[in-house]
Amino acid sequence: MSPEPPTSTATVPTWREVAPEVLSTFRTIESVAARSVPATIGAPVRAAIGAILGVPPGERIEVAADARTAACVQFAEQFVVDVAGLTDDQRNSMMAAMGNDAFAFVQFVYVADVFTRARIAIEMLFGDRLEAVDPVDPVDADSGAGDALWPLLERFMQQVALRSALDPLITELVRLRGAQVHNCRLCQSRRSVKALDAAPDAAVFEHITADNPDLTERERVALALADALVTQPRSIDAGLITAVHAHFDVAAITEIVYDVARNAANKIAVALGGDAPVVSEGVEFYDIDESGDVVADVDIDVVRGATAR
Repeated sequence: MSPEPPTSTATVPTWREVAPEVLSTFRTIESVAARSVPATIGAPVRAAIGAILGVPPGERIEVAADARTAACVQFAEQFVVDVAGLTDDQRNSMMAAMGNDAFAFVQFVYVADVFTRARIAIEMLFGDRLEAVDPVDPVDADSGAGDALWPLLERFMQQVALRSALDPLITELVRLRGAQVHNCRLCQSRRSVKALDAAPDAAVFEHITADNPDLTERERVALALADALVTQPRSIDAGLITAVHAHFDVAAITEIVYDVARNAANKIAVALGGDAPVVSEGVEFYDIDESGDVVADVDIDVVRGATAR
């Protein structure tokens, strides 16, 4: 049983109430993702991911044998444990197995991995278990689900990007920490304009760890939570829960969880070898426009002009 989060007599919104549009998209994504690959592959992949993340096994779904399963499970397990460690053999075997459905499969793995991490964190932090998505019948995938999934993921990323309960510096530190763990070269080469404006100096981005004494206690706690989410969310213990609630309100805690899930979409690019940076030296600047899209350029003034609001 997870530790009970600290309680308060003050009336505060629940985590479900602070960003209902994000939660709605989150749940829609899970439902669509569950139908985006055949159950002969989806069921064993979900079981493998759940075992790594410490999810109690649910009702067993009997599926027919599928020659593609071994390559897909091996790819998914590496994706979950260390996406940057995916080998060319693992990647090529999955792509040969899935053919034209390879991209849809990687999206499915991202959702099964990262959204499960978010679910675990929410339960640990708030003592609230999010209802499971409807089980999928062991039939072939919905032919349109794979195509529908990416637009939904884009919507989720836009909605999360527009949340503002966290200050820009913590948001950027959390993003960069995830980028380091996943070794996303593109993400590590970018810097938030707003975070640069808020930072005491650029050196704050050179040593992003939860034990860096040069960071504030609030920043270190945020990074500790981010670390747990991107490594093993079951490691969130009573001490971290207490610290998180001492430094952040419900809206900010929820935003950290959603931010980590959004940022971890970089695992898709890393898994497919598509994370090359735009710059060969220095950094690229970025900000979020009014639609929630990322605007990036090597000229910081171009970014400021395109995102002013």
